[in-house]
Amino acid sequence: MDGTYSEGWFTHANHGLIRVFNKGGEWVYQCYSQNGQKAVSKERPLDSWTWALSEAAPNDYGPG
Repeated sequence: MDGTYSEGWFTHANHGLIRVFNKGGEWVYQCYSQNGQKAVSKERPLDSWTWALSEAAPNDYGPG
């Protein structure tokens, strides 16, 4: 993805399905199972490299 961060579901080349969101004024992401039902990682700070390798997910998996 290019530009500023935005909340939502994305697919990442290495991390698979991720959810990007703003928490306490900081952008973070969390890896999820393929169906979006279960978090499989802890929240991590979102950096420009992770964002650059992300694409909008084909589905909306809900609030996470």
